[in-house]
Amino acid sequence: MLGRRTRLAAALVALLAGCSPAEPEQNATRSITFQGNAEELILPSPAPAEANAAEAAGPAINLAPDGLSLVLPSGAARQVTFGMPRADATRMIAAALGNPIEEGDQQECGAGALSFANFRDGLGLYFEGGKFAGWDLDGREGGRFATAAGVGIGSTRKQLESAHAITLEDSTLGIEFTSGGLSGLLSTREPSGEITNLWAGMTCIAR
Repeated sequence: MLGRRTRLAAALVALLAGCSPAEPEQNATRSITFQGNAEELILPSPAPAEANAAEAAGPAINLAPDGLSLVLPSGAARQVTFGMPRADATRMIAAALGNPIEEGDQQECGAGALSFANFRDGLGLYFEGGKFAGWDLDGREGGRFATAAGVGIGSTRKQLESAHAITLEDSTLGIEFTSGGLSGLLSTREPSGEITNLWAGMTCIAR
């Protein structure tokens, strides 16, 4: 009889344990927060499967004539505009690319002395008086960054002209263009000529 009661008690404990709610998964309610010199941008946590994909994708960076924009996997964006404090601009871009790989000062720039922060994939930020003042992009990133119109390294002159009117000139740098507030270099003047470099704002490009 005692053995039967013991077995019944054990079965009841097992049944109750099966009905108890599972412990919440760690980080299940974590939100993504970016801070700048404006209000914080806080995104609610996506579903677990979406959160894993979003974490893998990370923020993207779009190019603009007045700065850069940080685009989260959800589509929400924060503007990293010229005039923003250096610390804020650097921190926001580091959220997408990691910490700068090189920082310093350049005294002999056409616009005067500028500070810089270079990130991986060929993106460089320039600062004047502690403020974000310009960016440049070389060909190392392989087309990772682009404008809202889809213009980036590797885009052709034809694609560039379909987005904005362009002006071309032969400079000491090569075939230089300006278009919609952006400047850069083309490999050739032909419609198939590709963009090899892009920049906007104040930079320190040797001529």
